[in-house]
Amino acid sequence: MNTRPDQSQITDLEGKPASRNIEGALWMLASGASFTVFLTLSKLQSAHFDPGFLAFWRSGVALIVVLPVIFQQGLSIMKVHQPGMLFLRSLFGTLGFAAGFYAVSDSVGLPLSEFNAISFSRAMFVTICAVIFLRERVGPHRWGATIAGCIGVMIMMQPQLGVSLGMVLALIAAFCMAGAITLVKSLTRLHRPMTLLIWANLLSSVMLLPLAIYTWPDVPPSLGDWGYIGVMGMCGVIGQYFYIRGMSVGDASFLSPIDYMRLPMAALVDWGLFHVLPGTWTWIGTIVIVGATMYITIREQRLKRPTAPPL
Repeated sequence: MNTRPDQSQITDLEGKPASRNIEGALWMLASGASFTVFLTLSKLQSAHFDPGFLAFWRSGVALIVVLPVIFQQGLSIMKVHQPGMLFLRSLFGTLGFAAGFYAVSDSVGLPLSEFNAISFSRAMFVTICAVIFLRERVGPHRWGATIAGCIGVMIMMQPQLGVSLGMVLALIAAFCMAGAITLVKSLTRLHRPMTLLIWANLLSSVMLLPLAIYTWPDVPPSLGDWGYIGVMGMCGVIGQYFYIRGMSVGDASFLSPIDYMRLPMAALVDWGLFHVLPGTWTWIGTIVIVGATMYITIREQRLKRPTAPPL
């Protein structure tokens, strides 16, 4: 009699099939690659166009992509229950990725790998934003991880040696994205994810339109430039979709480390295209941030895990 278990029934510690976590990991790797291409194209295009102009088209392309959903499902998908919170979420998101565009731009010059490393600090800022906006009670473990993450950021930035504009913009981007993530957590209770995605890109396009007009290039972009800008915007949308898809099929405690693969991906691009590599302190600070994030992620997943039935 064959006593070997069916491979499709093998589960991880969280009780989900291991194959689902593998699928989620593949989606997360695809997301990291898409975001790396997105940042690379934005950095390359910033040598010719203002980051504000590029940021507008990142939202504009995303809005064009989701327009067919509105035509298919009707205006009912645009219904909003918390307009003030929705606007604040879009404001945070817009400021976040606009600051990111300027941080990695050709004029500011922050390497992609350092920007990604600092962006990991958003997990720490989520705790702070949850206390401010959602009035959540945070225990000593999460506060300890948050303090450790802040120390990791300080190690990376080396403030005693002077803080660059790129680092400050990257830190602002991380905080703003943390605010957007925190508000989405509340908004998803009454809104569909697609509704939030449509409004986020619509409001971002409106907010960034004055900046795009002000920074509109004197020499119109060529057909090739528009192609690069379109691919850049598509990579941003695709990366977001892959990330959501991965998190929906796998466990956060298993998939969170996969998201950190964005750092070596960006370091490879920095080395291959721009001939720079992150310094030692950047790697040490990243290890501190990743370790703190992983600790609190795994701990919270274990607290949520139901007790296993007796064998």
